[in-house]
Amino acid sequence: MLNTNDPVIKKFIADVHECVVRRQKKLSDTAEYNREVRENRLFRLMCEDWKREPRRYAETLNREYGYNLLGDDIIEIFRKNRCTSPDKRNTLFESAIVTAKSFAKAITSRTQVDYDNYMARRKNTIQIESHSRISDRVICLMLYKRYPELATDNDEKTLERFGNIFMRYFLYDISDLVKGLCLKPKSGGRGEKRDSKQEKIELLENMLNRSDMLLKDLQEEFDTRIKESHQDDLVEFFSRLNSDKYGCILDTVLGARAGIRQLRKTGKDIHLPLEISGLFILIEQLTNFIRDSEINPILKLGAVKDMRLDEVENCDYEGSPFLNAAEVKRVKVLSPGWVYKDKDVQIARPRLKEVVE
Repeated sequence: MLNTNDPVIKKFIADVHECVVRRQKKLSDTAEYNREVRENRLFRLMCEDWKREPRRYAETLNREYGYNLLGDDIIEIFRKNRCTSPDKRNTLFESAIVTAKSFAKAITSRTQVDYDNYMARRKNTIQIESHSRISDRVICLMLYKRYPELATDNDEKTLERFGNIFMRYFLYDISDLVKGLCLKPKSGGRGEKRDSKQEKIELLENMLNRSDMLLKDLQEEFDTRIKESHQDDLVEFFSRLNSDKYGCILDTVLGARAGIRQLRKTGKDIHLPLEISGLFILIEQLTNFIRDSEINPILKLGAVKDMRLDEVENCDYEGSPFLNAAEVKRVKVLSPGWVYKDKDVQIARPRLKEVVE
């Protein structure tokens, strides 16, 4: 809790509110921000408990905001923000808590030592995973979750519309205010106080530089979104290829290729009409096309494995329910599941069936 009876803290909170208002004026009132709102509501929920299963987050968001989300939708949000790894999320949110605590200590003690510690913690959180996009968002949302006194005039609703870039620059604003509390004003050459006009000029120059940086970052974010849309189109194409509607073409090609190779390993001569033998060539060409498109299976088709509940969480599982997280069941891979480029982009979930002895 922040001591709102302290006039310095009270003014600090008012200044933070002014930063929210100033940033809000630069937001665009478009549907684009619906994505940020849903993501921020999820991340704010995770500030309370970031170790839940994806479907549990979906249930809470559906109940509180009237969404119709599934666990897969939560996983997709994680994928788009490069935080699909539970270990990465665990490290990120734990570090954000430490950063929030150092923030509160800095504005309470108002010493340079605590300011330096806050900045070091903040930098450490942001650099935990260089590919994570949400570090700044998590820090800001964590600050408001742990210290609700910061929220003025429904600021939390406004922050829901801030994406990665706006959250980053809002965090810059907050850090500048913390710096103003903790660092003593610099003096002139003879120890006299600096000219207030000179300080105003430096402040305006700093704001101008930040505005230039913001425009560049927004352009980079726009370019990234364009690339993501192209990637989403490709993922959608291959997802349809492996849908039940079209007979799970990816699975069929993989199974046919395995069968052809097995026949060739037997060493038996296969005498087929030319028209039919051409299908073997077609299967190989389709396989090469899939591989060159960087589409890869997740599991081995037909494999029999022992798996726990957490391992089948992201699979379509057919069988008796797990009694607890430690229980192990033997399952057969009916469909391997598919990913694009790396495991962050899932095209199709593996399909498993329990093996009953």
